[in-house]
Order: sequence, then C-alpha cells, then structure tokens
Amino acid sequence: MDDYGHVDEETPSFAISLYREYCGHGIGTQMMCKMLCWMKGQGYRKVSLAVQKANAAVNLYRNVGFRTVAENDEEYIMVCEL
Repeated sequence: MDDYGHVDEETPSFAISLYREYCGHGIGTQMMCKMLCWMKGQGYRKVSLAVQKANAAVNLYRNVGFRTVAENDEEYIMVCEL
C-alpha cells in the first residue's frame, strides 16, 4: 500500500486488525507471524506499517520484530527486517 506506513518502493506496507473481542488471545500475534513468514518466503527483505501510538498493538509489533523508524505526534512508522 502507498500509505503513511510506506517507506520505499521495495518495502511493502500492510495492516491487520481484529475485532476488540478477539484481542488478547494471541490471534494478532499468530496473524503477524504467519504474514511475516509468508512475506519472507516471497523474497521481501523488510515490511513496514503505521500504527497509532495509543494502539495496544504497538507492543505486539515490537514483540514480533518491528522497530520504530519515524514518528509524528500520533503515529509510529515501524519496519521489520525479514
């Protein structure tokens, strides 16, 4: 996607979301791990995303390997090296 999380032409950006009642059960972590594994298998070297600073998913993204590379008042731009 060519969105706020876009960092360069070689790095795809993506997003996931869950209904609130499914948060906290490990589903988001499983989704991210499977997506990152799939992206690596497709030959990508890194992926990016944007997340609001107040979003609890920031910790999930950090736990699966994303790091903050830029930010504004409300959002982080995060990249995961595959």
